[in-house]
Amino acid sequence: MFQFLMGVDGSHEKWATAIKDALSERLSPDCLVAETKLGKRYQVAIASENGNKVKILETISDSVIDVLGYFCKYEFLSSNLRLPLDSRSYNILLHALTQFDRVSDAALMKSCVQITNGVALDGIYRFRLGLLKERWKEIINLTRENAMYLTDSETFYELIKFLFSSIEARVESVVLSRSNGKYLISDDNLRQLFVSPDINEILYTLIDYAPLSIAVNKSFESEQTVELITKIFGMQQISGSLS
Repeated sequence: MFQFLMGVDGSHEKWATAIKDALSERLSPDCLVAETKLGKRYQVAIASENGNKVKILETISDSVIDVLGYFCKYEFLSSNLRLPLDSRSYNILLHALTQFDRVSDAALMKSCVQITNGVALDGIYRFRLGLLKERWKEIINLTRENAMYLTDSETFYELIKFLFSSIEARVESVVLSRSNGKYLISDDNLRQLFVSPDINEILYTLIDYAPLSIAVNKSFESEQTVELITKIFGMQQISGSLS
């Protein structure tokens, strides 16, 4: 029987949940994936009776590097980047910077991080990402050097569009709608990708998914937010008022 464990401290529960969700989607039905709390730590466990061990290990490694790359970069940038921006603009920029050049980040992380049974995910962040953190410091320094220009709305959104030019879309297209007081992001097959009562969370999640196109359902009534989404993604990516 194949078994694999990884853990993270309690303050990073989201990391464990995101990795568990990614593995549940990517591994075959023959694999059991579970998230549990053990004392002050969260564990993700993978078990399989008859799966291909080599393939399972490759999937685990790729999934952990993908998810961990996002959360580690987000935490590092949010802890070290301070700018004279309002909360919404700051978070839009933070999410865009986190997604910026993720392909190169993943390649570098794969070269310096080995995902082994029993690995401590928070230990990877603290001790194994020196080269990546140097890259992220360069992003922080460059952003700080140009902070005075970011207070201008037009310049700010030009920067966001530039960042998006390097972001790989995680889904091809999404539908944005509203139901029972909550905002929904769905894919072409109307499978819900994200639900929240907070429109700002929807905005930031849209940035993380970086879809190639966004359809806005008639149930979504916030013209101001649609205008903001248009500024972020560009007119060519927005199609409006679907029934």
